[in-house]
Amino acid sequence: MFRIDNHNKSNNLQIFHFSSLAKYQDIVHFITTRNGGVSLLPFHFTVANQVHGVNIAAVGEKERGSGAVDISTALKDCDAMITDQQDICLLVFVADCVPIIMYDKRKKVIALIHAGWKGTVGKISLKTVHMMKSKWDCKPADIICAIGPSIGPCCYQVGPEVVALVKKSFPGERNLIHDITLDGKGYLDLWQANKVQLLEHNIPEQNIEVAELCTCCHPDIFFSSRKDNGKTGRFAAGIMMKK
Repeated sequence: MFRIDNHNKSNNLQIFHFSSLAKYQDIVHFITTRNGGVSLLPFHFTVANQVHGVNIAAVGEKERGSGAVDISTALKDCDAMITDQQDICLLVFVADCVPIIMYDKRKKVIALIHAGWKGTVGKISLKTVHMMKSKWDCKPADIICAIGPSIGPCCYQVGPEVVALVKKSFPGERNLIHDITLDGKGYLDLWQANKVQLLEHNIPEQNIEVAELCTCCHPDIFFSSRKDNGKTGRFAAGIMMKK
């Protein structure tokens, strides 16, 4: 269950957690909202510059703190990060795109993804799992995945060019686009499109938690670029392994 942290809410801070990840005491994870503000020191943030691509960074000691103080130092040309290092908080910023948190409970590897439609069509989730497997020998059965709040299939209408790319990237998947109009527009399900990629890499369905919370439908809680016509803020998703 995707739930609010009641302790932080009492301090006028709204931070959400996934039940599937919250039970592991060796990690900290969170989804912030548009309400309140919080300093998470002494966490050492590492930030990607998020270019709506499919590149993935392996984060080690030398990348610790990249982008934390000066965005110009953020990891270049990158929309996903993976690390096996403790005390490094991976952080992405979103306002309709999908934040995806991953944790290998045996190998002690964490990953964080920023997936808009371009990253989703480019299968960044699948590629992240592939890198976890190839570089850290992670096993799909051990990876816990959480798909965070983003614009939902209720609100995310895309043009015919995106519809065509989705159909090309996910042949045979009939439930990713719905309510296609006569001019070729349709509503894209980013949650399911990323879940399909995880299942394709044999992650058990019971290991995948989906918040199913639309940012466009809940502008009182989250920033939404679509709802605010592109002029909006960002909320954050993060994960860190404790020392």
